[in-house]
Amino acid sequence: MKYAMLPLILALSLLSGCILSVRGGFSPVQGPLAQQAPIPTYNAIMTGAFSGTIKVTLADGEVCKGSWSLFSTKSDANAPTPAPSALATEWDLVYGPGYYVAHVLGNRLYVRTTLNGNRGTTMDVELSNENNKPGNTRGIALDNHGDLFKVSVYN
Repeated sequence: MKYAMLPLILALSLLSGCILSVRGGFSPVQGPLAQQAPIPTYNAIMTGAFSGTIKVTLADGEVCKGSWSLFSTKSDANAPTPAPSALATEWDLVYGPGYYVAHVLGNRLYVRTTLNGNRGTTMDVELSNENNKPGNTRGIALDNHGDLFKVSVYN
C-alpha cells in the first residue's frame, strides 16, 4: 500500500517540473491580442508541487495571479473531481478537433484555476499532462477580453 501512491507522487512532480518553480508562456491564438504583429508571448511562473501559484505578466505590466491545485478527471479517492470543463471547445480550437476528449478528458493530472489581474483582467486556465512526462504539460487560457491563449510549460 505504501507504494501505491508512488506513481501519483512522481506524476505530480513531473507536472510541476520536479522543482518548485517552472517557467511558461501564454501565447494568444485567437482574439484581439492574436491580431497584433508580432504576436506577443507573456511570461509565466508556476510554483509548487501538488498545488501552488501561477503568475503571468502582461505587456502593459498588469500581473495576473492565482493559486492552483491538481484535480483528477478519473475516479480517484485521493483527488477532488472537477465538473466537466467549460473550456472543452477552446482545447479543440488550440490543439485541434477532438483533442479535449482524446487527451484531456479522463486524464489524472489536471489543473483548473482563475488568475486575477491587478487591473481587472481575469484568465480561466486549464493545464494537463496526459502521459506524466516532462515537456508534455499543455494548457489553455481564456481572458475576459476575448483572448484565447495556448499555455506552454517549459519543464
